[in-house]
This record gives sequence, C-alpha cells and structure tokens, in this order.
Amino acid sequence: MTDLGQSDAAWADALPGGLLRVDPDGVILNANATLARWTGRDVLSLQGQMVSALFPQAARLMWHTYVLPLLATRGEVEEVSMLLQREHGGTVDVLLSARRQPDGSTLALLARIKERRRLEYQLLAIKRVAEEAPGMLFQLRESPDGRLAFTYMTEGVRTLFGVTSAQVLADAETWWAVLHPADRGLLREAIRQSAATLRPLRMEYRVLLDGREQWRETHASPLAELDGAVLWHGYAQDITGRRETEQHRHEREAAERASQAKSAFLARMSHELRTPLNGILGFARLLRTQGAPLDPDQRRKLGYIEAAGDSLLHLVNEVLELSRIEAGHTSIHVQPTQIDPVLRRAIRLVEPLAESRHVALQPPAQQGWRAMADAGRLLQVLLNLLSNAIKYGPVGGQVTLSVQAQGEMVNVSVQDQGPGLSDAQQRQLFQPFNRLGAEQSGVEGVGLGLVITRGLVELMGGTLSLKSAPGQGACFTVSLQAVQGETPGEVAPHEPWASTGAGALDELPTGGPQPEPSAELTAQPVHDILYVEDNRVNAILMTSVFEDQPAFRLTVAETGQEALDLAARMQPSVLMLDMHLPDMDGLALLAALRRQAHLRHVPAVVVSADAMPADIERAMDAGFSAYWTKPLDIARLMSELKGLVVGARDTGQGDPLG
Repeated sequence: MTDLGQSDAAWADALPGGLLRVDPDGVILNANATLARWTGRDVLSLQGQMVSALFPQAARLMWHTYVLPLLATRGEVEEVSMLLQREHGGTVDVLLSARRQPDGSTLALLARIKERRRLEYQLLAIKRVAEEAPGMLFQLRESPDGRLAFTYMTEGVRTLFGVTSAQVLADAETWWAVLHPADRGLLREAIRQSAATLRPLRMEYRVLLDGREQWRETHASPLAELDGAVLWHGYAQDITGRRETEQHRHEREAAERASQAKSAFLARMSHELRTPLNGILGFARLLRTQGAPLDPDQRRKLGYIEAAGDSLLHLVNEVLELSRIEAGHTSIHVQPTQIDPVLRRAIRLVEPLAESRHVALQPPAQQGWRAMADAGRLLQVLLNLLSNAIKYGPVGGQVTLSVQAQGEMVNVSVQDQGPGLSDAQQRQLFQPFNRLGAEQSGVEGVGLGLVITRGLVELMGGTLSLKSAPGQGACFTVSLQAVQGETPGEVAPHEPWASTGAGALDELPTGGPQPEPSAELTAQPVHDILYVEDNRVNAILMTSVFEDQPAFRLTVAETGQEALDLAARMQPSVLMLDMHLPDMDGLALLAALRRQAHLRHVPAVVVSADAMPADIERAMDAGFSAYWTKPLDIARLMSELKGLVVGARDTGQGDPLG
C-alpha cells in the first residue's frame, strides 16, 4: 500500500482479509493485495477509482443509503453484508466493517463470508426440513435438580399434541397435560431410566385430543452434560394408524386361530360321533334288511334306533356345514345355471314328503330362467325351503313356487300356507338352534337349516328374504344375479315339472360317482377285499355286511403293518383303508402298499369318519379312488365296490397277470 511504510505494506498485503481506504469524496486511496485479488484487479488500478466501482448495483445502494449515513452519524459500522463486483463477472460475499478517520477518510476492513453463507444456508435448510417433517423434533433437558424442560421444538407439536412450540418452551407442563393420565407416569419413569443409564429412550404412549384417544411414539438419544444435566435429542410421531393396523391384524389372527381351533374341534367331534354312529346305524339296518326274525314291537323299536341315529347324523352334518360356511371353506362354483332342471329335481325329491302330508306342489308358471349359481348348492337351498314349507304347512295344503325377474335379479320364491311369523319371530329367524317354538310342534329339526340356507345363498352372490305375517303363511325368496339371454316362456303342457322319468334327475350331477357294474360278480371268482380298521365294532359291522356277499371275501387288518404283511401274501381286488391307525395314517399306508408291485394299480378306498372337505381332497390327491364317510350307506358301498372291481378287471388292474 503506497502510503504505508515498506514493512507495513507487506504486512497489509499478507492479511487474509481486504483493506480499503477511501477519501471523503469516495475515491479509493489505498487497497491491499487481497482485496485486489478478490476483485480480479491489481492494487494500482484500484487507486483513484470511485469506491462504488467495487460494488454491483444493489451493494452501491447499500453503501450510499446505509453505510455512509451511519459513518456520518456514528463514525463506524460493523459487519454489514456486502457484495464485491469482480472485473470479469461474478461477485464475492463479504462482511464490511468501517470507521471514520480524523482526516475525514474511511478505513474499511472486509472479510469473506463464503463459509458463513454456506453454513447459514445449511442451517436454514435443516430448519426447513425440521419444520416440514411429519413428526416433531425436540430437545429435552433434565437439569441437575431433576426438572424437565424443552429447549427446542418444531411446530410439528401443534399437529401431534394440539399445542404450540412457544407454549411448550415456556411451560413443559402444557405438553404433559395432553398425555393420557395412565401413561404420564410411565413416560416419566422411562425418561428417568434413560437419564440414569444414558440409554436411548423409546416409548409408545397415548394422548387425548378432541376427546379421542390417539397413539404417539418418541425416540430420543441422551447426552450427559458437564454440569450433571442430561440433554435428549429426539423426535415424536403419530402411530395411531399403525397401532390400529396391528390391532386389526392381532384380532384377525386371533379370529383365524379361533376358527382353526373350532374347525379342528368340529372335525374331531364329527369323527368321534360318526365312528359309533357307523356301528349303531349299520347294525340296525343289517337287522332290518337281512331278514332277522323280529316281531312288530322289535321292528318298531329298531326303527326308533335308526331314527335317533339319523337325527344325530343330520345334526352333525348341519353343524359341520354351518362351520364351513362361517369359515369360508364351503366349495362354491358359481356359473350361468339353468334354473328349471334344479326346480324339477327339487320337486321330485320332496314329492314323497308332500304325498305323506297330502300337500300339493304348484310349480312356477314360467321357465327358461338362467342365473349365476352353483347348481348343487341351489338344489340344497330349494330342498330345505320346500321341505320346511311342507312340514310347517297344514296337512292337505299347498306349496307354490314362482320365478320372476326384478331388475338384474331372478327371484325364486317358495310360498307356504303355514301359521306365518310375527315381526319378533322374524328378527330371531336366523339364529342357530332357535326354532321359534317349533320344537313343541312335533316337527323334526334342530334350527340350523335356514341359517345354512342363507349362508349358501350369500356365497352364491344372492340374498334370502322373507315376507310373512301371522295367519298368512311365509314366502321365502332367493334372489340371484340374472344371466341375460333366453326369454322365459310358458310351460308346455307335455313337460310336467314333477316328472317321474329319469331325465329329470339326469340333468344335474349327483354329487359323486356311482358306477354300475357291467356284469354280475356272482358268476366270477371270489374277490379278496383287504379292509384296514382298528375299531373293533366297525370291523365286525363290515364283516357282517360281507357275510351276505358271496362274490367277496373280506380280510381285516387292525394296523398298518399287519395290512402290509397280509397284502404281501394276497392279491386283493380292492383296498379299503381307515385314515386313523395305531401305527400310521391311511395316506402313509397307501404309499407303502403302492411300493409293492402287485398292488401298484389296485383301487383303494378311504373308509373314515373324517368328513371335512380338506380331508377328502387330501385323500383324493394322494391317489384314492373313492372316499366313503361313516356312517356308511351300505347299499351305495356295495354298488360302488362292485363297480371298482369290474373296472379293475376290465382294465387288467389288480391282476398280477394282467
């Protein structure tokens, strides 16, 4: 610098900041090398220029309207943010401090603030992020005497806790008052433990906002200060939605566990009831069909045994059906379905009941309707509605069926002439086991039929409704989604609904294979049947059944290993396996039998008291040809057994030479 000594100039040029001396008219007298370098000039080129040449337009205004007036009135300014103009473009951020000298000149010191600007920007960005965060950031301090106070808090507190940061910073109790009374002490204790151990704090707690309970979660990390205080940096967030989701998940899992436990219990109950029922009903029917010398009184009492067994079996079946519907395990195949064949078959199947009570069945006036339904389940629904209408209506009365379209629905209605139902009775109609006083009427039932019927209709995407009043009978209506297409027409006179021909029954699947043998087995060699059964009563029953079947020779094994030993020495035509054996289950036994070459293609049948759909599906997937559920239908058993033997003989299966 020219007015300084040589050593002073060198010292000024070595400074990291800029030095500038300006005369009272604003002309630059001196500048050091640092300032010259910042502006892209040399020291000599700066001397004699107006100081305003160092600044861009905005900074010039600052110089003239702020810096010079302060210098004139106060004699100095401190840390004014300014911009220096570089000669070839660009600016330099500086803080300017200046003082008026005795000779009227001004001596200014300039410091670059590039790093400060960066830090300020980062701090501003951090503050913006903190304020815009979905939760709340905070600092909590516990003083050495144990008092808690918030030293910092973002405005997220307003959304989470319904108070402002200013309120909480002024008085922490404002925040504590929002917490659920039952959780305040727990949170204070958690803070105390965190302070004592310097371990992170994490807690879920409740707050009360607008009269509603909500959940919050706080995470905070403690830091011990030199004076014995503890400072936490943390955040809080709303977890109400997460807690509700978890609660729903826990409730759903609990419901699923309960459903599984219920299914397991019902399956076990079914098995335990069906096993003795197989013996009771089986021996009762054998006594009736095998021509035992029974007098009329004995036959009547035998009929009581069969009726009681059938009623218990019906109850077991209905309870299982209801449990499957409630658990969503019922097999339903909804597809476009012709209504007429289902109606014809339902009418034919209830004809014997109607004839026994002299009830006339009036078929619908139109046919040709199509709806989205499962044909087998719709038949089950109509059979229940028709049988109820016949049983609860008067002897010699009439049951009327009608089919009508209403918008996009097809309505199938069953109208009876019974006593009708009051409003109070209708409200209780679909309660399981509630027969609305009908248990005193002498009509058999357990109060599950309508519950099952409604469940099946709803599974098909329809509704079941009732219109009734005391003394006016009852009309149950099944509403199903209509299928557009054919136009219904009048019933042809030559096409009676209650057809007695086989065609009416052939239009729907029967629910399972029922093969008919192609030749009489009695003219063939005796066929060996290997039956594996550990229940002694059921084994005796099956032995009794086969006593009148000269075409078959029954061999009974009580364990899986005994069955394997017997099978190795014989050539059975059919394998009949129970699912529950002392040493292995039926699936494992079948796999072991199949490993014997001469048994690889022998038909195998399950004979079990397990009646759940999953059990049947698992067995059929394992390779069984049929599944016979106890109590056994002996006539069907023998029919299917003959069909299996004939089928195996015709294909060469089961014959070691075939």
